[in-house]
Amino acid sequence: MDPILLLSALLLMAFGLLGVGVAEPTLLPNHLLRISVALGAMILGLLLPPARLLRHARFLLAATFVLLALVLMVGSGPGGVRRWFYLGPLAFQPSELAKVVLVYYLASFVGRKGNDYPIVGAAALVGLTAGLVLVEPDFATALFLATLAGLLFILAGVPWRRLIMVSLAGTMVLAPFSGIYFARFRYVSERFTGFVDYLQGEASPSQTAYQVLQAQKALILGGPFGQGPSGNLPHLPEAHNDMVFASVVFATGWLGGFVVLLLYFLLFARGLSLALRLPGPLGLVALGLTLYLTLQAALNIGVTVGFLPVTGVPLPLVSYGGSSLLVSGFAVGALMRLAREASRKGVEPWSS
Repeated sequence: MDPILLLSALLLMAFGLLGVGVAEPTLLPNHLLRISVALGAMILGLLLPPARLLRHARFLLAATFVLLALVLMVGSGPGGVRRWFYLGPLAFQPSELAKVVLVYYLASFVGRKGNDYPIVGAAALVGLTAGLVLVEPDFATALFLATLAGLLFILAGVPWRRLIMVSLAGTMVLAPFSGIYFARFRYVSERFTGFVDYLQGEASPSQTAYQVLQAQKALILGGPFGQGPSGNLPHLPEAHNDMVFASVVFATGWLGGFVVLLLYFLLFARGLSLALRLPGPLGLVALGLTLYLTLQAALNIGVTVGFLPVTGVPLPLVSYGGSSLLVSGFAVGALMRLAREASRKGVEPWSS
């Protein structure tokens, strides 16, 4: 069991407990339940052979399509969105699962076809996955899925001309529907225009810029060593979830915020090291899971400090969201299994 990956994940979960505790103390019992489920998912990721997951990646992607379609029909959520299946005290969001499944599918595709094979089919499946998430609606997650897939194609060595042509084709297909989408889901354009106004100093502190300004206030009030778990956090919407980094810094101080950043850096460095040591699709899985965890963390923290528009993307291993904890826990367990594979003299063979 890789000590760096394990310790980093456990410490991030501990910081999550502090952040949720200072933001919404009544949610601590539920958050502990979610962490226990995430630890179970981590053990599952450690036990499952990566070669087996690669062999069944197409089936996993098909099952994810079914869940994404099903949640649009029978799922629920606040404000009329359809993103979650509610299972008693837990809520499951299929779009979180799609992030990890896409990593395995694209690694499987490159392993079977090579990096000079036409990617139209694989890109279409990525587009379908992102499209189903887009209409939930969840613009930020759909964009994250497309970005993650694009980075994996690039790092796998797919020729640039192929990527550019596929991207242009996808843009031409989506462009006629963009006006309808933004008119139907005004929150997407409103978040972007609100962010532009914020950068220009024209945003209303009590409306469009309220959440970001309150997060920055919490970051400043944290001071060098924090206010502790019993501190009086300023009112901050989604302080236990999307803005949990501000809650963590408020409770643990700038020092605690630096430690959180360091832990994500350790995850990135360890995952990159594994990707360089593992051959073929196994290396691409390690790279994809690492990018999922750390790129999403960078996106969340960038929103909290005001560098990026508000997205609603959770902080992996830290935020209250059950689906995010479940999937990010599995991703860490899968990375630990890949570390075990890399330490062997011979890596388990993989074939289609």
